[in-house]
Amino acid sequence: MSRRIWLAGLVLVSVVACDSGNEISSPCDLADAEMVGSFFEGTVAEGVEGDFLNCDFAIEGGTVLAVTVFDYGEADDWSSTRQGFVDNRGGVTDVDDLGEEAFYPNDTGARELVVRAGGWVYSVTVFSGLEEPSTEVINGIAELAEAIAGRLAS
Repeated sequence: MSRRIWLAGLVLVSVVACDSGNEISSPCDLADAEMVGSFFEGTVAEGVEGDFLNCDFAIEGGTVLAVTVFDYGEADDWSSTRQGFVDNRGGVTDVDDLGEEAFYPNDTGARELVVRAGGWVYSVTVFSGLEEPSTEVINGIAELAEAIAGRLAS
C-alpha cells in the first residue's frame, strides 16, 4: 500500500512540475520588467497588476512613458475577441509573421498590438504622450509581443 501512495505522489509531483511552466494566473505572468526593458529605453519599474486584466510597466527616462500588457485569456476566444475589436474599436489591421495571428486595432493603430500565440491572447500597448510612436517604438512593441509568444511556447 505505501508503495502505491509513494508512486501516486511521484506522478502528481511530475504532473504539477510539467504543467506549471506556462501557467498564467496574472497578466504580469506574461512579461516582466527585464523583458520590457530589453525592448524599450529607460528605467522600467516592476509590473503592477491593474483592474482590467492588465500589467502596467512605468518607464522613466525613455521614449515611452509606460507599457501595458493585457491578458485576454485562452485562444479559444480569439474569434470573439477579434470581433469585439471590429465592432467596437473601428476594425483591425492584420499583422503578418507575429505569433499565430496578430492585428492592430484601428482606433489606436501601431500603439497597440493584439496577438494570438501559444494558446493565449494578449496585447502590448505603449503610452508615449501625444506624439505618434516612432518606428523604434513600433518595432519594440512587435519584439516584446514576439518575446511573450516565445515564452508562451516554451
